[in-house]
Formats: sequence, structure tokens, C-alpha cells
Amino acid sequence: MIDINRSNRQRAYTMAQTRPLIEEAIFHVLYSFPFVQELMGQGIRVGVDWTLLGPRAMRTLNREQRGVDRETDILSFPARLMKEGRPVQVIEAWESMAGEEGAPSLFLGDLVVAPAVVDSQARDLGHSFERELTFLVIHGLLHLLGYDHVEVADEEKMEAVQDRLMADLTEVPCGFVVITGRPNVGKSTLLNELSDRTLAITTNKPQTTRQAIRSVLTTDRYQIALLDTPGLHQPKNALGKAMMKATSSAVGQADVVAVMIDASWSPFVGHLERRIIDQARKDKKPVILIINKVDAAAKEKSLPLIKAYDDAFKLDAYIPLSALKGDGVDRLLEEIVALLPVRRRLFSAGDETDQTERMLSAELIRREVLLQTSHEIPYGVTVLIESFDDVQEDRGRLVLVDAVIYCDRQSHKQILIGKAGEKIKSIGMEARAAMEKLLDARVHLSLFVKVKNGWQNKTADLLDAGLLAKD
Repeated sequence: MIDINRSNRQRAYTMAQTRPLIEEAIFHVLYSFPFVQELMGQGIRVGVDWTLLGPRAMRTLNREQRGVDRETDILSFPARLMKEGRPVQVIEAWESMAGEEGAPSLFLGDLVVAPAVVDSQARDLGHSFERELTFLVIHGLLHLLGYDHVEVADEEKMEAVQDRLMADLTEVPCGFVVITGRPNVGKSTLLNELSDRTLAITTNKPQTTRQAIRSVLTTDRYQIALLDTPGLHQPKNALGKAMMKATSSAVGQADVVAVMIDASWSPFVGHLERRIIDQARKDKKPVILIINKVDAAAKEKSLPLIKAYDDAFKLDAYIPLSALKGDGVDRLLEEIVALLPVRRRLFSAGDETDQTERMLSAELIRREVLLQTSHEIPYGVTVLIESFDDVQEDRGRLVLVDAVIYCDRQSHKQILIGKAGEKIKSIGMEARAAMEKLLDARVHLSLFVKVKNGWQNKTADLLDAGLLAKD
């Protein structure tokens, strides 16, 4: 869907050295802009030409076209007037000429590159020719798309887009890290601490987390996709099996496996932890042992635990920490970054989690059910959001939510509703307050309670609740 014409008018650098880098950058930039995507959706291709020149020819072109008598690295010649990725004027039908494939093609302009100048600049700046060439092609294409850096405000906008596009093509330590362990060891607390937001609900009830939850941490130095998983346990029903399948799948997907234990435990390797570590070792994945809750256990407890695991497995790192207080978390991140493969980022900068607002809202309601019903209804509930509507009002954003709490028995429904409806009212009030904080909006929440006998063992019900993969 992109037409590219190329020409090499110098001898020092071959097409084999330059073409893959230049055209990868062109494709990456153009496919990232909505205007280009819209054209392609209409069956209109997009055209860009690029040419390689030697330093002297580039100086001549720079003098003739811009009145600047010196060598330069890249020149952009836009074919139409654009502003920040969109045409200033309506594109007429006649402007889309037939391209290479016979389909209409809209020409955006020319790029002219002096690879010898690019190489010299790269050495002066202390980085590779490949990086400098990619950066300059992105910079030049943004000029074709109507970005400039004459005014400070325009320069800031251009640099922000440029940095984002460049980051996508830069290799950094990047990959999936699964956090696994038994119920209530603090996996979700750690995920929330690392993410600096509530993505996984936390209660003192075992098996609060029912499915793998992803949180993506992106910085200039690394990108870590964290996977929180259900607590390791021996499943007794279809729900439990689905939860353990989610954990096993996450371990199989991970580049690094982090096994979490409690600092107060006796110094031996449990069979559930051993099974996960054996799976990781079989797949040749690095393993970190996280000893959590060191703030609540005697200091001398951690060393025997580390020795027990080191004797059994010789793991890659051992990190004592307090997920609740954040102590030791920075060191954990350092160890993770050291073990991750170096590659291009897997997620865009804005892709922070796989949990939608709808999913997070359902979990906040379920958290209130667990907190307010004590041991009376430990696992026999799930929450489905039946409608989730955004309304923009003069007072700001309003979210209208209709949710159903499904429970396993009629007696559970009576407990959830409470005397004169007091319990469901209390659950709704606390859940609504949490949702308003999450969504930064006013929330109108309608809650209903329905009985679904044996839903934890019914495939259709687990699918409806999003607790079973549709494979």
C-alpha cells in the first residue's frame, strides 16, 4: 500500500547498506499516521521517493534549494501542504495518480540523503550509522507530513512524535515477566506497586486473582510486560483448572519467571514452586526468587529460604522485598532488566495494560463483594458488566454502569442483598467510589444479584465471565 521509488547517485554506500533501514523507517512512520491509514482504507496508496547523494552534490542541492552553502545530512521536499500529519486542503480526486500497482497513489514528496554525512555525524555523536540514518529518515518524513521546528511549540510537538517513532525501532531490554506464587504472597500488590496504579484487586482472601493480568512498564531504558497470575493451588473445579491453565500459559509466554514466596515460611522448596521452576528450567528461562513481606518477618528468615532454593536450583537472582512498602522493588527491576532479551519494544508507549476500564470496574465490584461478605461467599461470585456507557455532560464525564453479581446459591443471594438491601447498597457505594477514582469521572452504578447454580463448573459461564480462553 506504499509506493517507493529509489535512486543511488553516489558510490560510497550501496543500496544493500541503506535501503532496508530507509524503507523500514518509511513504512513505520507512514503506517502510524491515521491520515495514511484512512487513505489506504479507501484503496489509495501513498508514494514517497528517496535518493542518495554524495556530500558535494548534497551541498550543491542545499545551496540551490535553500540558499545554504554547506553539506547537510537530509533534505525533505514535500509535494503538498500538510500540518501535523494531515493535509491543509482537501485532496482532490485528480491528485491521486495511478501508482506501481495500477491503483490510485497520493505522492507525499521526496527525501534526499547524504549517507557519508550521516556516517560522519554518527561517529561524532558516538552511535551507529544505522541509528543515525533511521533517525534522520524519520525526521525527514515528519517534514513531509507537515511537522516543523522553527517555533518552540512546533519543535516540541515534532520531537515528541519523533522520539515515539524512534523508540519503536530501538532495541532495549524488553520482554514478558510472569509473577507467580501461592495465594496471598503479594503478587497483585507487587504488580500494583510497579504499575503505580490498581490493576489487580487485592484482598486477604486466597485466589482473589483469577486470570493473568498484564501491565506494561515503558521507559527509555527498557520495556517490561508484567503478568500477574492466579495463586498456585490444586484445582477442585473447572474455575480452578482455568486459573491454573492461565498461570501455566503465562509461564510459557514469559522471558523471565519470578517466583514469589513469603519471608515467614519454613526454609524448604514447596512442590508447587518446584513445579513452576522445573517448567521454567525445562524451557531455559531465567528464574528470580522474590522473598516478599520481609517487613513482617524476622530478618534472619530470608537467608535460610535463599539457601534452600539455591541448593535445589541455583536460581538467577534472589530479591528480598516488601511489595506493600515498595522496599527492594528498584533492585528487582534492575535484576529483571539484566535478564531480559534485547529487542525492539513489543508495545507502544500508550499500551499500559490489557485490562480495559470495563474489566477493571467489574473487578472493583468483585473486590467489594469479597471484602464485605467475609468468609460467607469466598469464591462463589463473579461480576459481569452488562452495559458501560460514557456520557459527556457540562459537569464532565459520566459513566453509566449496569452490573450483575452472579452467585452460586440462593442463600448467597440473600447474603449479598442483606437485610432491607443494606449489603448490596454498601457494596455499590464502595465500588462506585473506587470506580470514580479509577475512571476520573462520575459514576452511576446499578447492581443486580442473580443465581447461577454451579457456574464455576460450566464452560459457557466461565467463557461469559472471561475466565476461560475461547480456544
